Amino acid sequence: MVSEQAFIKFKELYSKKYNTQLSDEEATMMATDLLNLMRILVRPISKSCNIESYSERVKTI
Repeated sequence: MVSEQAFIKFKELYSKKYNTQLSDEEATMMATDLLNLMRILVRPISKSCNIESYSERVKTI
């Protein structure tokens, strides 16, 4: 879930960048999707996972 402050900031940044206003529903969906993507991209590699198997797993995404 996105905090109220982060939600408002996301809407402001999106509006400045793309010169369009998002509804609260659109902004919530987009901000949540962005957070979920970032969680996937920045999660640490487990110790049991070697770099070769990790590289293969990333190729399938």
